[in-house]
Amino acid sequence: MSGAARKGDSKHKRRWRLSGKPAAIDHVRNDINVTPLVDVMLVLLIIFMLMTLVMGRGHEVKLPNAKNYSEEKDRQQPVVTVDTEGNLFVEKNKLGAVTASTLLEMRNQIETHWKSPVTIEAGGAGRVFLKAQNDATYDKIYPVLQYLNREMNVAAVDIAIAKEGK
Repeated sequence: MSGAARKGDSKHKRRWRLSGKPAAIDHVRNDINVTPLVDVMLVLLIIFMLMTLVMGRGHEVKLPNAKNYSEEKDRQQPVVTVDTEGNLFVEKNKLGAVTASTLLEMRNQIETHWKSPVTIEAGGAGRVFLKAQNDATYDKIYPVLQYLNREMNVAAVDIAIAKEGK
């Protein structure tokens, strides 16, 4: 057989195979193609990362509007929320009406949050982020502020506001 006949012969074509088995023309490969799976997982990871930035921390309440404010980066400090009825929340956990026992529970949850490696790394240990509902009266918020200041000696209380026009 001449070399020209061999080149055109389909039996002698060089094929790349993962297994040592000869491949049939209509044979279905049972190998898993991981590339589309990795692509989908990366897209989902990016979506979830963006959603965590968009999602608000703490219990959702309508915040008061403000024109003048400072924009600081999030230090991952615990979020304390007071609503119109005087209910106290730490992050999304409802503690109930502001009493001595709920303030003590708030203290325990805040101190636990301060010990988190994420909070320590971001510089949020010793700080609290306070959210108060727009129409909450001062007598509902004052006991929480007083407890944070006098009993817990919190280094900084950052107050949440809504930017005007949003």
